[in-house]
Amino acid sequence: MPDRNNDFGHLPLPLKYQGIPKYNGGGKPSAQTTRNKNNRQVHGTTLKNQSANLSRFWKQRQEERVQQNLPPIPGGIPVLLQVDPKADIDFLRSAFGFEIVSELDEGYIIIATNDIDMERFSLEVDKFINDEPRKGSAAKVYGLSNELDRLSKILSEDLYNIWGMLEGDRAYTVDIGVECSGTIKLPDYPTINENETEEHFNIRLSRWRRNRDEKYILWDDLKRQREIELEDLLGVYGGYIETCFEDDLGIVELPDSFTARVCVNGRGLRDIANNYSYIFEISLPDKVQIPEGVELPGGIDAPNINFIAPPQNAPSVCVIDSGIQEEHRYIRGAIDGTNSNCFLRGTNDISDHVVNGGHGTRVAGAVLYPNGIPNVGDYTLPCWIRNARILDDNNMLPDYLQPPKLLQKIVDVYHNNQEEPTKIFNHSIGSMVPCRLKHMSSWAAAIDNLSYSNDIIVIQAAGNISRSNNNVHNPGIIQMLGSGKQYPSYLLEDCCRISNPAQSLQALTVGSICADSYEHYDTKSLGDKDKPSGFSRTGPGIWDAIKPEVVEYGGDCAIINSTPIRISAPENVCPDLIRTSPPGPAYAKDAVGTSFAAPKVAYIAAELQKILPDEPALLYRALIVQSARWPQWAWNAPAGEYSNILRHMGYGLPSLSRATTNNEYRVTLITNGLIEIATREAHIYQVPIPQEMREIGEDFDILVEITLSYTAKPRRTRRSIRRYLSTWLDWDSSKLGEEPEVFRRRILEEGRAINDEGSISWVIGTKANNGQAEEFRRGTGTVQKDWAVLKSHQLRDAFCIAVRGHEGWDPAFKSKYSLAVSFEAIDQDIEIYESIRTQIEVEVNNQEVEIELGVE
Repeated sequence: MPDRNNDFGHLPLPLKYQGIPKYNGGGKPSAQTTRNKNNRQVHGTTLKNQSANLSRFWKQRQEERVQQNLPPIPGGIPVLLQVDPKADIDFLRSAFGFEIVSELDEGYIIIATNDIDMERFSLEVDKFINDEPRKGSAAKVYGLSNELDRLSKILSEDLYNIWGMLEGDRAYTVDIGVECSGTIKLPDYPTINENETEEHFNIRLSRWRRNRDEKYILWDDLKRQREIELEDLLGVYGGYIETCFEDDLGIVELPDSFTARVCVNGRGLRDIANNYSYIFEISLPDKVQIPEGVELPGGIDAPNINFIAPPQNAPSVCVIDSGIQEEHRYIRGAIDGTNSNCFLRGTNDISDHVVNGGHGTRVAGAVLYPNGIPNVGDYTLPCWIRNARILDDNNMLPDYLQPPKLLQKIVDVYHNNQEEPTKIFNHSIGSMVPCRLKHMSSWAAAIDNLSYSNDIIVIQAAGNISRSNNNVHNPGIIQMLGSGKQYPSYLLEDCCRISNPAQSLQALTVGSICADSYEHYDTKSLGDKDKPSGFSRTGPGIWDAIKPEVVEYGGDCAIINSTPIRISAPENVCPDLIRTSPPGPAYAKDAVGTSFAAPKVAYIAAELQKILPDEPALLYRALIVQSARWPQWAWNAPAGEYSNILRHMGYGLPSLSRATTNNEYRVTLITNGLIEIATREAHIYQVPIPQEMREIGEDFDILVEITLSYTAKPRRTRRSIRRYLSTWLDWDSSKLGEEPEVFRRRILEEGRAINDEGSISWVIGTKANNGQAEEFRRGTGTVQKDWAVLKSHQLRDAFCIAVRGHEGWDPAFKSKYSLAVSFEAIDQDIEIYESIRTQIEVEVNNQEVEIELGVE
């Protein structure tokens, strides 16, 4: 029996094998592709006619430009194709020479081409019609679309809605995304051949790296060329690329593209959008939304409380927000004043100017007081607060502050240029509208890229639904209720989707649940305790990723039964928050929002950093998600409701105690350090299961939870996680009754189980309709949690987990990951911590990782 005073810390997760996993072949082509092959004459003739029409149209447009004395547009013909959605779209480059500008949904692809390539396309279609060998690629091209269709794909919804009303001489600020990979193909990653020596393979690997580096130089050259081309086109119309910081242009680069914030008149914007073929996105700048409190009487309170500053080596949390009232009595002891910065032009003011109590001040207070505001005794402040003010005096994000550029600057200031780098960034700011699903936004992609390049975690608010908004595309709560939609079902409407940049795969996105219910006379809260807050935006995120991942108590709103309907936020439904004062009290329950749920999760991350200071931020994310649980009402819900529960609250409410420690009946095992894994590589971990847990005849209910948290290099011009990330990961585990050696062979030699016998009934599962939450699969995000309740006698002497690397767009960028595995005796009827720890110590002391090289 373990010592009751023992520290039930997390145990190391033993790595048993490294090898090359066996993968099974790809899927079959779509039925439409098969029909096209069976109707070569009809399909081929249609493609030839469409391409000829496009060529004539483009020639005519070029002649008109000459007649109108307009400058020539560099690049080729912008074309929208529809292809087989199951196809590897690189066939467009290899078969026809097309430059792939952007991959969209439903098989739509934007390409840039020219007359020569269109002639080549026509010749290849002729060969397809004549059924020549290996000339079937045209069957995967379903059609070539017109200019209007392309515009609907590259313009953001709000810009597309006003496109026909653009004023020719009025200046517009927009973000323009430009593809820069051209027709330059990165070399395929080499695989070791059968009987090849490691020395010989390493020679080929070095050759591959040199070739890849040369391709990247060509990409960079092309990027510079297209930045100049865009700047020249803007200059024709008196436009320009905005300057973000000093002389730093508002251009954000990823390997395959750049996004520029530009100012140009309506005539120029139309011309560039219609004719510059390398554009994959044009969007209006996001308008941020932050909740405000109400005006309250009163002044600074003087409670009988002694505030104790954090230890000098305590973690820091950077609050990216509206500024902070740093001299506030409840906050000043935690402020790292030497690292307070204002990122606005023309001012060094770091104060919080949001009316009726502030916003950044409330957020900072929620980091420091996640469980309510004390008013007596001693209180040790848990961490340092670093203040990064980005909102102006009107509490808006100025157009010149391009969010991805701004985040780069903030990470440089607070992480890269600090003796004590900040690892935790709280970002309770987001767009007022649902995130777009065509591409990862430049804002969200910046979070993904910064998380890959730096050891940081960004805690991101999911976003709030306005109380009232008459915009039919983004209605408020009052409008939805007035139209007959009911709580909580209206939360699943598309207009209530999480806001930009909460769709970021690397951000830990936080939604809100109700801390309590309220009913008094004609006023009633929308939700009950632990139910989704009536304002909290929901998932899924882009590519059906589970978002938000976790929830915290951010309050609720109440309906006043009147005509028309009114909404309020009585203090009974509000979280306890610090507020700017005077005017008003030092703290109150007077504001709600996911903005105030997110910092409570940032507090848990800071506590994790205290006990695991040398571990990567990826592990903090894994342990927060690992600790999360659904409320009891959700556990008791029928499985048919699990998908909606995931959309509302992800993996649930995190727990500080489960994130940081264990007990007699629960044990968590974790990887140590930042683990790197390559494409076509598998790591197999093995957890020893004590004999007393798996005795025949015993019937203990064991909750198994597994969380993989990883990061990879992103790019923006492709759709789906497999093409957005350089290398993508998933995990698999032992089946019921599966011996460790059988599992090893399944992962490294066979690729799949012979049958589904012994499959674990995971809540989510590896694919849609595979788990209990039928609409989701766990591999769509970069944090992948699943859980199941097993009978103890179904376990073998070891439980295995495999992490596998899969090919993305560039396997040279290895993925980095952390893994957490927990076992818990639900009924507390068998103590498991000490017995597993004893066996783990033996495993670790004798650990030898077996490396297996194989051939796919």
